[in-house]
Amino acid sequence: MPQRGSPDQAPMAVLGELLAGGDASRFYQGLVKGRELALNVEALWGLTSPWQYDGPTLLTIFALYKPSSNAEAVLVAMDEEIAKVASKGVDAATLQRVKTRMLADWYDSLEGFMGRADALARLQTLWGDAQVVNRIPSWIAAVSSADLQRVAKTYLTQANRSVIDRQLAAAGDKK
Repeated sequence: MPQRGSPDQAPMAVLGELLAGGDASRFYQGLVKGRELALNVEALWGLTSPWQYDGPTLLTIFALYKPSSNAEAVLVAMDEEIAKVASKGVDAATLQRVKTRMLADWYDSLEGFMGRADALARLQTLWGDAQVVNRIPSWIAAVSSADLQRVAKTYLTQANRSVIDRQLAAAGDKK
């Protein structure tokens, strides 16, 4: 992920949501529903959220692939979806849908007093300014298709990627 506070932080957050944020995401529709390579795909922001990290962190994509598939096939499919965004961006309706979902999730997380208190405390601690809670929606709203293209080309490259392929040991293997 880009450094916290970077102009690329919000576009990467939106790109992560576009690619792996729920059943409407590109990875879910392409890998789970379309090609039927995976059972599930989701995005993780290190151990926190795309707004509440300090220091280096990763955009982690977790994919549980089917026994009839493999990690290489999933990676190839993911690379194809990323390449589409990097080369063509996204249409206005798709971008608006993703941003609307992110804003709804953001406001929902702040609805309860504990969620609000936790967000304010974390943002004050990490950013030195609890008022960031009010700026995040405008950062999301300002993300353009060109921003998504730029960050996809910059951050989601094979050189920046680490892959962990966890598999069950075959019957009889002792490890």
